[in-house]
Amino acid sequence: MQIRRRSIHWGISLTLATAVLLSGNVAGVAEAAKPAIKVTVYCYSKPERVVIRNNRSKALTIRNVGSIYQPYSSEPFYVRYRLGAGKTVTFKSGYGASASSSKTLTRQYIFNNDVGSREGARVRLSNGVAYVDRCG
Repeated sequence: MQIRRRSIHWGISLTLATAVLLSGNVAGVAEAAKPAIKVTVYCYSKPERVVIRNNRSKALTIRNVGSIYQPYSSEPFYVRYRLGAGKTVTFKSGYGASASSSKTLTRQYIFNNDVGSREGARVRLSNGVAYVDRCG
């Protein structure tokens, strides 16, 4: 009896998967498989950089950006930046960052280069989901 239940369950699953493929919703399935954004942190560069790429086919809003290991009291930095579909944005920190750029988080260095992969960048979207990339 249990074998029959499993085969019925698999039959329903296969039927649903076939329906999704036949409906042409393959892009939605593939898009859901990868994260909404890709975060790449450059902890040792001058200025430091946090590069964020939107992997989705619609715009999303980045709420804040900050470091992971012993963040300053001013972190995370509130940016509220709308990132278009497939677009990339770079936020900078450190003395080499432009004081007049809206994409400069701070002119202080925020990443601790002495702790390796314990340090990194955390990016939080407006929906509350956080994405991380680590140094080293």
